[in-house]
Amino acid sequence: MLKLKPSSLDWALEHVNRFDDTSMLPLPFEYSAIQHVWPEIRSYLSEQDALTWKVRAHRSLLAPKGRYAFRVITQLDPLDFLLFAALIREVAKDLENNRVPVAHNVVFSYRLLPKKDGKLFDPLIGYDQFLARSRELLMDKTYTHVALADIADFYPRIYHHRLHGALSNATTLSQHVVAIMRLLSGWNGTETFGIPVGNAPSRVLAEVAIADVDEALMANGINYIRFNDDYRIFTKTHAEAYRALAFLAEVLYRNHGLALQPQKTHVLRVKEFRKRYLSSPEEREIDSLYEKVQELISELGLSSSYEEIEYSDLNAEQQEVINSLNLSGLLQEELDKADIDFGVVKFVLRRMGQLGDPSLVDELFNSIDVLYPAFPDIIQYFTSLRNLKTPQYHDIGKRVLDLLESSLVSELEYHRIWALDLFAHTTQWDNEDRFFTMLGTAHDAFSRRKLILAMGRAHQRHWFQSQWRNLTNEAPWPRRALLAGASCMAADARKHWYKSVLPQLDELEKGVVKWATANPF
Repeated sequence: MLKLKPSSLDWALEHVNRFDDTSMLPLPFEYSAIQHVWPEIRSYLSEQDALTWKVRAHRSLLAPKGRYAFRVITQLDPLDFLLFAALIREVAKDLENNRVPVAHNVVFSYRLLPKKDGKLFDPLIGYDQFLARSRELLMDKTYTHVALADIADFYPRIYHHRLHGALSNATTLSQHVVAIMRLLSGWNGTETFGIPVGNAPSRVLAEVAIADVDEALMANGINYIRFNDDYRIFTKTHAEAYRALAFLAEVLYRNHGLALQPQKTHVLRVKEFRKRYLSSPEEREIDSLYEKVQELISELGLSSSYEEIEYSDLNAEQQEVINSLNLSGLLQEELDKADIDFGVVKFVLRRMGQLGDPSLVDELFNSIDVLYPAFPDIIQYFTSLRNLKTPQYHDIGKRVLDLLESSLVSELEYHRIWALDLFAHTTQWDNEDRFFTMLGTAHDAFSRRKLILAMGRAHQRHWFQSQWRNLTNEAPWPRRALLAGASCMAADARKHWYKSVLPQLDELEKGVVKWATANPF
C-alpha cells in the first residue's frame, strides 16, 4: 500500500494555484471547489492507496502547433492531477540527483527545485540560460559548426517500459514508480507509450526518460547543450557535426525508438547559427522592450510581470517609457510578414493586456485567420481589458461568438474552449440569448461544459430546474459544470435540486456542490 503524505498533497494544490494544471487550457473551476473543501479532499486522497487508484476521465484534444501543425494535448481530472503531482513531488529529489548536474552547464530544462509555495522547477535555470550558454560556447573561435536537432513526437512516443526502467534506476521509492506507471497506463488505455502533454509532472518524466541519452553523449565527448528535446552540438568541422548527429539519432532510436525531426535537424556554420538563432534585430528589439517593461515593473513594485499597470497612476517619465514601446507597431510588422513569429505576437498581447490597452481589438478580429495559433493569448488579452464601456464589452463578446460560426477558430475544440471560457466566469460579455441555441447544436463535451457554465452565470434558471433528471447522462466534465451552474437557481429550489442528486455524486462532485452552494452563480 502507498499513501501520499498530506504535505505532498498540500504542495500539489499550491502548485496548481500558482502555475495551473496545464499550460495549454484554462484552469478548471473544480480547483476552486477543491480549495473550498480542501481538508475533506486532502483527507480523502491521503487515505487512498496510490497503487490501486483508478484514473478518472481526462480530456484529450487537438491543439495547433504553429499555423499548420497540430498536437494532442491532455487535461487530467483534478483529483488525478493532484495525485500525479504529489507522487512526482515525493520522488523529485532522487530524480534530480540522477540527472546531469546543473554545474555542468549542459541540460537547462526543468531542473527540479521544489519549494513549499508550489514551485517545482528552479526559476534561475531555463531557456534564457540555454541561449546564454550558446553564446558563451561560441566565444571559442575553434568551433566552426553547430548541429541542431529536435526529437519528433517526443512526449507521445515515450515508451512506458523504458520510462519505468529509467525511474527505477533513479529512485529507490519503487512503489512510487509503480503508482506513476499505473496512472500512465490508465490514461493511455491499451497503448504502451506516451505521457500527457502540457503539465509540469509530465515534463519531469520526459527529462528522466532521456537522461541516458545525456550520459551517452557526454561519455562520447560530444560538446552539446539541451533544453527539453532541443539539442545544440558545437563542433570544429562539418564531419564532426554529422557524426554527432548520427550518434544522437542512433542512441535515441536504439534506446527509445525515437527519431529526430527532419525539418528541425540541421548543421549550420557558426555565422549562420548566430544570425538565425541568437541575435536577430527582432530579438534584440524584443529583448530591449522586455528589459524596459521589467525595469518599470521593478520600479512600480509589482509582484508579477503580468500584473496590471494603471497608466493614469504613472508619473510623466514612466508614461514616456510606456509610450516608447510602440507595441501596436510591432504587431503590425508581424502581420505584414509572410511568416509570422508568434512569440512576438504573444509578447505584444501580454504587454498590451497588462496595460489594459484596447487599441488592438479590431486588428485582432480582422486578422484572426492568420493569428489563430495565438488565440488563447487573444482571449486573455480581451479578459485583461478594463475601463471599457459596457457596449464595448458586449460587442467583443458578440464578435467572439461570431468567430465560432465563420472563422478558422470554429474548427478545433481547443479554440472553442478558449472562446467560450470568456463567458464562463462573468456576464460582462453579454450575448446570453445565444447560449441555449448554441448548446443545442454543440456536438462536443468541451463546448457543452463551457456553455452550461455560461448559462449558469447568466442565471438561465428555467433550463437548470429540470436538469437533475439528466445528470447521470452527462459525461463527467459537463456533469460537474451542471452541478456548479445549477447554483444559479433560487436558494430553496437549489437546495432541493442538490438534495435529490447527492446520493449519485463522487467526492469531487460533492465538493463542487458545497462550493457552489457557498458561492452561487
